[in-house]
Amino acid sequence: MRTAWLILVLAVAACAAPATQVATASPTAFPSDLGATASPSSSPTPEPSASATPPARTIDVVDGIEFAMITGPADLRLETAISRADEAVIASSVAADVEAVQRDFARSFTARPLVYVFATSEGYARGLARVFGYSTATAAFVADNSVSFFEPSLLAIAVNWQAIGDRRPVAAIRHELTHRLTLDACAPRCDLVPAWFNEGEARLAEALVPGSDWRMVRVRYEAASMAATNTLIPLNTLVSQLTWNSLTDWAGYYKYQEAARATELLREDVGGDAPIARIYERIRRGENLAQAYAALAGRPFDEFVAGLGERMRAAVPPAPGMITLPLAPEGSGSSYLLYGFAPTTTVTLTISGPRGSETSPVTISPFGAVFDGLPATRSPGGYTLSIQHPGGVITAKVRKAGRGAPGDTR
Repeated sequence: MRTAWLILVLAVAACAAPATQVATASPTAFPSDLGATASPSSSPTPEPSASATPPARTIDVVDGIEFAMITGPADLRLETAISRADEAVIASSVAADVEAVQRDFARSFTARPLVYVFATSEGYARGLARVFGYSTATAAFVADNSVSFFEPSLLAIAVNWQAIGDRRPVAAIRHELTHRLTLDACAPRCDLVPAWFNEGEARLAEALVPGSDWRMVRVRYEAASMAATNTLIPLNTLVSQLTWNSLTDWAGYYKYQEAARATELLREDVGGDAPIARIYERIRRGENLAQAYAALAGRPFDEFVAGLGERMRAAVPPAPGMITLPLAPEGSGSSYLLYGFAPTTTVTLTISGPRGSETSPVTISPFGAVFDGLPATRSPGGYTLSIQHPGGVITAKVRKAGRGAPGDTR
């Protein structure tokens, strides 16, 4: 039974937060970031203020690992090496996540979600073996290829805080909670849920966390890049969970962006206050996704699929192009995204700022896009980014807030 469940876990819910694509680096492998028109909020979730004297922790030992037990909208079990300040961030984030996911599905969890948060990557692997019951080899594989994980047989979520704690706002737990509630929403016909829709909804949930504008930009622009470069993965090849899981390397990341954007557009067509809930109500009755879409959107699902590429391209300025954001996933900084460039080619990037200019080559991904950021060490101020490519030069401006590193000459 453990092997069977593991196959399901890897296929349905093994989820890694999107890694920043460094322009000249090799891709990282990934086994697995409300309403009718999804629009991200520009206001991040406030960080909880730390109490001068927080209440004493309730400690429990599970399979030799010490956890602080926190009861609320979810049953949180935090490895005791996690600081009290981070504990407050996690508890606040999870409370908001539970509320948002329940609102999206228009239903409550049948039982409080169980979430284990491990302090380090080593602790994450150890917990997957001791608490979740995986073999040492399997636990090591899962830990190396994910930052959070949902195990259906235990109805439990595992989180690697070391891997996600510096990225704000926290979104990986909302991804897993979406998978958790999906199991409630689709029963008894979870066999009718395509992999791309299951994973696309979870990735879209990440992008809808307040303050996750950079995640939504990546979903929309990277999907548009796939459409512009004719590298979209046919949805009918992403139905099987095992097939979904077999896509790794660059495809292992971009499949999530395409699926999330397709899910966003599908929700837009279905409409209503809770479109995802309307779809799952029909799936529970035995309709497949195509039948549910046709009934709710009033047009054939084949038309939806045929028009996806054009809708993705039309939502952003013509490719090739560049968009900049005055924020970065980690810390203070700014970021940029190139999209719609010839796959695997090299372009030239020039960054001009308060302390001069520098030029470097940038290798485009096999899906025509690159996302990267100005290092936090750069001085604050305005920057001009120029991309020289065979078709000409594309220029964009961005302003970086926050202090640079002392002595930085760039």
